[in-house]
Amino acid sequence: MRTQPELSGATAIGSRRASDWRLAARLLRELGPQRAWLVVATALYLPLVATQLVQPLIIGVIVDRGYRAHDLDAVAWWSLLYLASVLARVAVETGQSWLLQSLGIHAVTALRARLFAKIQRLPMSYLDKTPLGKLVTRVTSDTESVAELFATGSVSIVGDAVFLVGTLVLLFVVDVPLSLGVLAVMPVLVIGVAWFRRRTRAAFTKVRALLATMNATLQEQLSGMAVVQLFAQSARMRGRFEEQNHGYMMANREAIALDAGVFSFVDAMATVAVAVALAVGAGLADAGALTLGTLVLFIEALGRFFLPVRELSNKTTVIQSGLVAAERIIELEAEPELIEVPAAPVPARFLDELRFSDVRFAYGDGPEVLKGLSLVVKRGQRVALVGLTGAGKSTVLKLLPRLYDVGQGRITIDGVDLRQLDPRELRRLTVAVPQDVFLFAGTIGDNLRMGRLAATDAEVQAALEACQALDVVEAHGGLSGRVLERGQNFSLGERQLLALARALLADPPILLLDEATASVDRFTERKLQLATERLLAGRTAVVVAHRLSTVEQADQILVLDEGAVVEQGTHQELIAAGGLYARFVELQRLAEE
Repeated sequence: MRTQPELSGATAIGSRRASDWRLAARLLRELGPQRAWLVVATALYLPLVATQLVQPLIIGVIVDRGYRAHDLDAVAWWSLLYLASVLARVAVETGQSWLLQSLGIHAVTALRARLFAKIQRLPMSYLDKTPLGKLVTRVTSDTESVAELFATGSVSIVGDAVFLVGTLVLLFVVDVPLSLGVLAVMPVLVIGVAWFRRRTRAAFTKVRALLATMNATLQEQLSGMAVVQLFAQSARMRGRFEEQNHGYMMANREAIALDAGVFSFVDAMATVAVAVALAVGAGLADAGALTLGTLVLFIEALGRFFLPVRELSNKTTVIQSGLVAAERIIELEAEPELIEVPAAPVPARFLDELRFSDVRFAYGDGPEVLKGLSLVVKRGQRVALVGLTGAGKSTVLKLLPRLYDVGQGRITIDGVDLRQLDPRELRRLTVAVPQDVFLFAGTIGDNLRMGRLAATDAEVQAALEACQALDVVEAHGGLSGRVLERGQNFSLGERQLLALARALLADPPILLLDEATASVDRFTERKLQLATERLLAGRTAVVVAHRLSTVEQADQILVLDEGAVVEQGTHQELIAAGGLYARFVELQRLAEE
């Protein structure tokens, strides 16, 4: 097999530089109306550079007037002028700093909002394979780095460039031989800074990757802390985290060493340049070709020439970190949104039937979970799905609200393919009650109103009473009672009752129910049965059934095995057939005895 030739060093450098410019151009476009702030902040560099360049000239005049002419009145006036230039510089820097910091705050706020909205539109297949900690890093740490790039990095580079050019012109205007002598160190300076820049970029790419990995591990271990403690694996998990933490520290040390190295390198080059200027200048002064004031002016201007170079070396850290973060954010924004809203969606409604037509589906590159599933659910019918774990029952409930899209075949409502509907409208028709109920941190009332924000307290109370959950809410402080993260202060049965009440309050025409009775006592199980029957009454429902009572009352039962329908019929028909379903029923009966 032929392989692509590796890029040469010069080509790779050029490619990286072009990539950096493309990144900067894209970030600039995405600022939108805030670009005006950026223009104003950049324009302020003109008076700022002017005040910085005039100060060495004033110092040179003061030295010549005071040392050679002993004109103290002139020295006093020039000193006041120098003070005025300092005050002007402070005023301009203050205004510019305020503008840039404000720009950074607005940029990070808008960027975080856009990334959060993007994540909400990503398909579940992407979220399944991406650690949550990495997504958290994108929305928090990476956006901060991009904001810092705007606030202290990108614009200041423009100002530093203007100051460098202005100072260089000033040096040649003051004395050409001195300037040519100093320029001898410039090639070494340019090559050295470019080398440090490439190494720093690579170092910060590694730092960002390790930070995302460490955050993902932290998120996972905190979520599974109970399992870690139950299996006495705290030491092993701590060792795993410490290994990643150490790797992150070492990567940071490399980046810090490069940052310190470039600063020291620039400082050394500045010292060499000043030494060259003093050596050449002393000879010119002895020959009478240069006054002391002019030499002092030149040394002062030369020292200022290296200030932006030093600043650039310091800002390399911010710039490289920001560019790496921007790359990662752009990669996230480029992820395809497989669950798309059609250009002209068909109005969502349900009058007649749901239909699965030869549906095939696999999670990512894994094996097929559904293999040619066909199913018709008429309005008002209750269809139960039965089968062993992994048969594909819960997958059916995920496909109906388009959490995932089918691989082959189609799912229709009243003959309209789900992919022609706006997912938001579709999800108002179909409300799912999953087996693993998720409650958000906040109040009980907020969680219950997830499906209908405008519901009144009276309507919420009615739904709670119908679902046998009113006593649960009252025991936790009423509708304003607090819900901890993931509903940790509620038992499994309590969360399930609240989920049923939440679904009833949403009042959907199509209900998707994944029953769960494991780990609940008999009393709670009875309450769940009553609540489920109240919720199912008069609704079209697709139920992943675990309780025999729910199965018996279903209009149609599908028995799934390895993603395919192996039996179909009513409870009595399937019992009479004596197949897989009949064995399930017998096993459940024996388990309850």
